[in-house]
Amino acid sequence: TFRIPEPQQRIKDLLMRPVSAFNVKTVHALRGVSFSLERGEILGLIGNNGAGKSTLLRVIGGIYTPDSGYVEVQGRIGMMLELGAGFHPNLSGRENVYLNAALLGVPRPAVEERFEQIVAWAGLEEFIDIEVRRYSSGMKARLGFAIATELRPDVLLIDEVLSVGDAEFRKKCDEKFQEFVA
Repeated sequence: TFRIPEPQQRIKDLLMRPVSAFNVKTVHALRGVSFSLERGEILGLIGNNGAGKSTLLRVIGGIYTPDSGYVEVQGRIGMMLELGAGFHPNLSGRENVYLNAALLGVPRPAVEERFEQIVAWAGLEEFIDIEVRRYSSGMKARLGFAIATELRPDVLLIDEVLSVGDAEFRKKCDEKFQEFVA
């Protein structure tokens, strides 16, 4: 459930009124959602903007806490929900690989073991030591996807972030998804 202030008519109203004076609209993003998946199964969420797809992924990933009900996930989760989410713009790609892995709960030795595969899959060998703020959106997407998938999560959550990629990137992602399914 989200509480959203209703739009005001004038900027002056926004600046002069206390937040508690705003009319607030309650939005129920998720209601009556129930499903279970077994190992190897895939679920795609399709719906209109504002239907709650991203909210559901964030609840499953532990970013949002549900107001009611519960979520049970067995295994480590890999997430790619927003372009650049989990990246620190002033750190290099290399440093961000380790930062992202730490946020996902992956121990450093496991990252070191998979580091070269992550960089190679992302195609960022000559850019890995450059600050991420200098990366294009495609470079960020490739690095984020490589981290999320090459660290072998048990559950992989992906939002519409892949829409930024070019045809070659999309093909590589599809191949990686097929590898996960197998």
